[in-house]
Amino acid sequence: MMASQAQWLGHAEPETTLLRAFQARRLHHGWLLAGPEGIGKRSFALAAAAHLLTRSPDFAAGHFDGDMHGTEGRLLLEGKHPDCHYITLGPQNDKEARKAEEGKPFDLARNIKVDQIRALQKRLTVRPSLSDRRVIIFDAADQLERNAANALLKSLEEPPADTIFMLIAHNPGRLLPTIRSRCLVLDFPALSDPDMADALRAVRPELPDAEIAALVRLGQGAPGQALSFAGLDMARIDALLSEIADHGDRDHRARIALGNMVANKANRERFQALLHYAPRFAARRIRDLRDDRLPGAIAAWQEIGALASRAVLLNLDAAAVAFQIGGLLARLAPPR
Repeated sequence: MMASQAQWLGHAEPETTLLRAFQARRLHHGWLLAGPEGIGKRSFALAAAAHLLTRSPDFAAGHFDGDMHGTEGRLLLEGKHPDCHYITLGPQNDKEARKAEEGKPFDLARNIKVDQIRALQKRLTVRPSLSDRRVIIFDAADQLERNAANALLKSLEEPPADTIFMLIAHNPGRLLPTIRSRCLVLDFPALSDPDMADALRAVRPELPDAEIAALVRLGQGAPGQALSFAGLDMARIDALLSEIADHGDRDHRARIALGNMVANKANRERFQALLHYAPRFAARRIRDLRDDRLPGAIAAWQEIGALASRAVLLNLDAAAVAFQIGGLLARLAPPR
């Protein structure tokens, strides 16, 4: 459950802010970790939790340095510490919940449910059991359904003693303003290319320099996103998307090639990576447009995002979806 410092490399400022507040015994009860998905917020939150739960404020440290050798550390590593609660998307329905219980792959719900918050609140009626404090991590808080968000707000308004909430948010604008107002914000900006390369090499030292360079470009400042693309030949997918966006695809050659790369169950991971990457690719291209293509390009980007969401939900044919994505990206090409 824990992560190395390399996975939030480049974010010394939020680490220093939280550590100083802890050491001064002025730790706020609510922290909003805001930044792009894959930037290292989850790794940061887990490491912060380990430090807060296993160290005293008197412990001198310039970085998170949880004691992972004692009982509490072992429980954290096993994801079983009674004072560390990690709230994320659960199974989609009862059928998927049974799969999860059996240790089988299962489909996730689209939102964090109100029942999850209510179950958590029941556990918050008692004091921490092993540590002097309790840490609750929401990954990600911008995935809370409306009723769940309102339930969480009540806990933030009247926080239990010695309880620290860490709300990971990829899109903090989706959170209720009242939730944002009750948290201190820790910003996680996109990493520079050198920091990206260092972070990737620290986690995957076996990767050749050429793949590191490709992942730096594809990750757009988010090492977690870049690492999810490792070994999937995403540089080739990026090249095909670029070819379509730059020149169109009148003979459908690039779109067919894109479909072939994700067709069949063997390429499921690559297809999921394409669905994750294509909307971001389109958004990046839109920022560079300054002519009358912009309205159509924005509409294409919105359609790509909606198609990516439907593809997962409805189990659509991968090759057909890739072909459609290519067709939408062709709208960004200059007229001939």
